[in-house]
Amino acid sequence: MSYSEIDDDSIPRYKRGYEWFSHLANAELSRRAWRRFGIFSFYDAPFAESDLLYLSPKQVMLTMSKMAKAKEAGLVFVVDAMEKDEMGLSTKAGFDQFIEIFDGLFPDSSKFYFGPKESDRQWLHEFSSLRIPLNWLIKRPNVFAEVLSDASPVGERVGPGDASFENFAGMIEVLVEKLGPPSLTEEVMGKIRSTEASEYAGEAVGMMTVFISPATAVSRGVRYLGKFMSMVKDRRKQEVKDVYLEWTERVKRGYSEEKLKLFFDESPDFNSGLVGAVASFKPVLIILETRGTLYDLFLPLVLQHLVEEIGYIPPHRRPKKMEDDKKKGKKEEDWGSEALSYESIETIEDGDLPPVTDQLIQSVMDQDDKIAGSELDISEDKFEGKPETILFLDAATHLSKFNRSFKFALNIPEKFPNMSVAASFFTDREKISQALQEGVLEYMKERALIFDLHPALFDMATARMPVSRKAWLNGRLQEMERIRSEGEVAFLEYSSSEETHWALRVVNKPESEALAKIRSWFRRGS
Repeated sequence: MSYSEIDDDSIPRYKRGYEWFSHLANAELSRRAWRRFGIFSFYDAPFAESDLLYLSPKQVMLTMSKMAKAKEAGLVFVVDAMEKDEMGLSTKAGFDQFIEIFDGLFPDSSKFYFGPKESDRQWLHEFSSLRIPLNWLIKRPNVFAEVLSDASPVGERVGPGDASFENFAGMIEVLVEKLGPPSLTEEVMGKIRSTEASEYAGEAVGMMTVFISPATAVSRGVRYLGKFMSMVKDRRKQEVKDVYLEWTERVKRGYSEEKLKLFFDESPDFNSGLVGAVASFKPVLIILETRGTLYDLFLPLVLQHLVEEIGYIPPHRRPKKMEDDKKKGKKEEDWGSEALSYESIETIEDGDLPPVTDQLIQSVMDQDDKIAGSELDISEDKFEGKPETILFLDAATHLSKFNRSFKFALNIPEKFPNMSVAASFFTDREKISQALQEGVLEYMKERALIFDLHPALFDMATARMPVSRKAWLNGRLQEMERIRSEGEVAFLEYSSSEETHWALRVVNKPESEALAKIRSWFRRGS
């Protein structure tokens, strides 16, 4: 169907893109349950952008989150607000239209902002700031060590001992030491002399690119590393000194106590409200404004804290000490508590006992029924009170520079059976990292919507596919490209649980009745 026939209602193209895709999803996409769901594109850009239609990964994820959200299940939608396109969330118009749809689908949601509030995007800053309990992190130096290892500008493997701290002052000391400019030891010098800039950049995480401002003579990314390595190799001491001075000052300013208090709270009884909202099945929106900043490395801590609170770990995967402590605590509570004391039966006189009547017998039987019922409820609660929760990660590719944290986030469904994860990926990378490669392939195994893909990743995903099947799939891709060349939107759906795994889907204009049904969801607010 040609897109030239515009709806009777003159609605924004952003909403039109959502409505058209939503109609297709509800009418044709598989409704089978999933634990991992991938949404893929080549460019970090909208799937479709014209005068008539705008469709981005965020609108697709809104639709899929609505379809996946059960009444008694948690939903956490993590959205990147640094999207630069005309209708991206970094623009007021794009953000307003996204929020209008989100609020229409989830009117009783809780919204949080996570970022430094340094930009002029005031529309993002009006939401409650999401903070991490500092005491939680103090007690988990191993978690902080993993994050610091990911962010280390020289690829240092930081141990828990080096990541330990007791207060904000100690945290600042650790951050400055581990993320400040590296000391040029013989080991580091040898590594720099023997390594090409592009290879070194693969080991040194992208956080290095935010330590030096673009205004300096040193460029960002691999170009920065190349320039820096040249200065070191040529022993241009003054230039190295200038870079180090700016780097050190930037880290100290960025990780000051004032800045850290935007992300952490030291109150002993601090409660951000995030865990409570998820546990009460309220949809949660987390708006991120950290990409490309010094605070990028704190997002993994939000996810770590959340899943530790709501994630269910099966008994066979729990650390032995945890299980032993539970048993020990139960035993002490049952038999060793001083609060439990009983009068010897020999001291009770017959006259002190109530008469055995039919009413007494019935009350005892009723009490037994209540106990039996409660025991049955406990046994049927397969997640021991932890809420089933779906996590939607927007633009997950940006997280892939934090190797360990990226793997942790994508492996949440494997470790926590009460949690599922949907993630959107763009794959236009000059060099596909091992972490991104593994993440993409893992999230193509169960459910996936493929709007486009890096050719190397497509070859990997279909490496073991029979030639005849691969030829058929290539035919679908050619058809998809033909449809796109005519200005329309098409994508491939993959579902491992369906008899036919692959299907070509085309986003067409819905009939008037279908549009009316979609719009009624907003009026109902559900």
